[in-house]
Amino acid sequence: MENSNPTNEVLGPHSPKKLPDTLNVLTILTFVGCGLSYIFSLLIYYFTSNATSTVEKMSQRGSSQEEIDMFLKSADNRNILLISGLVFTTLCLIGALRMRKFKKSGYFLYLIGEIAPIVVSAGLFGTISSGSPNSARSIIGMVTGIGIPVIFVILYSIQLKHLENN
Repeated sequence: MENSNPTNEVLGPHSPKKLPDTLNVLTILTFVGCGLSYIFSLLIYYFTSNATSTVEKMSQRGSSQEEIDMFLKSADNRNILLISGLVFTTLCLIGALRMRKFKKSGYFLYLIGEIAPIVVSAGLFGTISSGSPNSARSIIGMVTGIGIPVIFVILYSIQLKHLENN
């Protein structure tokens, strides 16, 4: 019986590499995360634009002084947060696109795009204040802000064996 797929014989070693399933899933999740990050960066900028009325509403709802102070810090640094959010998200996006092309440089772009926002946030806001370090919001914020990026960096690090040095 003859081979029903003669294209493989002709292309042989020149056929395109198949993207490993794990790397494919990671990059697709990264694209979704980048889209959400762009949206959240713009929303934070928008919602911190009228700080006075928002602080009044927060006071009426019974928000703690710590929450109000954190919001005011966000409002004061809203331009930095917007620019850094857009730049670092773009680095993650470009990194994921390069990794889909099997380029190891994409991993390093992605790494910078994930780690730099943590450093910028720590510089702008400091660490969790002593007022309520065990509150649900603080824990959720830590998990999403630090935990998820760390998990993705670890998962991408495992996939480095599939990437080339170009």
